[in-house]
Amino acid sequence: MAPTRRSSPRISSRAPPGYNHKRIVDGLTLGARYRRNYAGVHDGKEPFYPPLPLPIPKDIQPADPRGPGLTLNDLECVKALGRGGNGSVLLVRTRGPAAEGGSKVFALKAVGKKALRQRENSEIDNDNSRERTALVTMDWHPFVCGLLQTFYDERNIYFLLEYGSGGSFSDLITTQNRPMTPAQMVFYFANIMCGLEHLEKSGIVHRDLKPGNILVGADGYLLICDFGPSMFVPEPGASTNPGTSFANGEGTTMYQAPEAFIDGHRGQPPDVRYGTAIDWWSAGVILYEMATNEFPYDPQSSRKPEQRIADAGPNIGEEMFALIHSRPFQWPAQIRVGRKLKNLISGLLTINANERLGACGGFDEVRQHPWLVTVDWPRMRRKWYLPPTLDTRPFPDRPSKPVKRSQYPGLHFVESS
Repeated sequence: MAPTRRSSPRISSRAPPGYNHKRIVDGLTLGARYRRNYAGVHDGKEPFYPPLPLPIPKDIQPADPRGPGLTLNDLECVKALGRGGNGSVLLVRTRGPAAEGGSKVFALKAVGKKALRQRENSEIDNDNSRERTALVTMDWHPFVCGLLQTFYDERNIYFLLEYGSGGSFSDLITTQNRPMTPAQMVFYFANIMCGLEHLEKSGIVHRDLKPGNILVGADGYLLICDFGPSMFVPEPGASTNPGTSFANGEGTTMYQAPEAFIDGHRGQPPDVRYGTAIDWWSAGVILYEMATNEFPYDPQSSRKPEQRIADAGPNIGEEMFALIHSRPFQWPAQIRVGRKLKNLISGLLTINANERLGACGGFDEVRQHPWLVTVDWPRMRRKWYLPPTLDTRPFPDRPSKPVKRSQYPGLHFVESS
């Protein structure tokens, strides 16, 4: 038998001892009773407000738990991680007093001041470092390689970045030498989408999205990096004439959207959208590569995958542009791909930028596709999914070229034993 209201132990019909329900004191009466404690504070005419800001005694000021910031003298170079068109990337670790309690590892990108000065005469006004501008503008995000600090010496400007200890996403794809499973493709493509969602909210177009510019973090999730060619999304009503800087051929040819080529305005409507549609095309190419281990458009298709060079030859861009407009991409006959995945990739690889999936609706439009219906996006953003393991063997270390110490005068180096 369920307990009744009278017999329930949770509800007592008796008032607590000493309670007098007939005596009700309002706030004004209670305030007048204790008014003598505040004599001279409030005279009844003007409300009293203490002067701001209130002085805080030095002995009770909270200490910064982060400690002092790092300087270039607190870092030492371990090895070179890679080199691109926008600078070289080094693996560094803390040294000296900064290494107390354990040395910490970071990625340090060095950009020559001479290269930055050359950009002053480029077609991009008042922007000497687009990467620095993009990283400073964006808030920290778990799917974007964040900027921690900047340094400089007489030769370079340095960007201290988060280090993806799992290598690049390109290494993860090529070392498998086979297409990914559907579960793996959904997980990693959802990672890329979470990063693009943050770029979309920040008003930034990456313009060089490719597996080589995506890192695998220590937790198995992906991080978008290398914002050298990035630009801000044009304001509504801004000029998008053929001479716009979005169509200057920057980026990697195999992942470049048709409208981003130098002559990209050909085959596009007059009001073509130069914006996030460029990144969604690149995301479609990456998804196609995950599903087939090939490129959807490849002028070098006769070569083996490990021998392909994305930007080989001076005319590769013209060949790629002509190939995209000559025929639709094909699916390998020996690989089975589901209809939903085919439909998603076809929407992302639409030549007309205004009709491309994600061009108008952005992330919200792409995430509603049936192929992504199994993704719980709040859980994915919080990294609550268990990352898939493609191979238990570690990625082979690429032989790093010797670092010329004279190129980094303000940096210390690990002494070889």
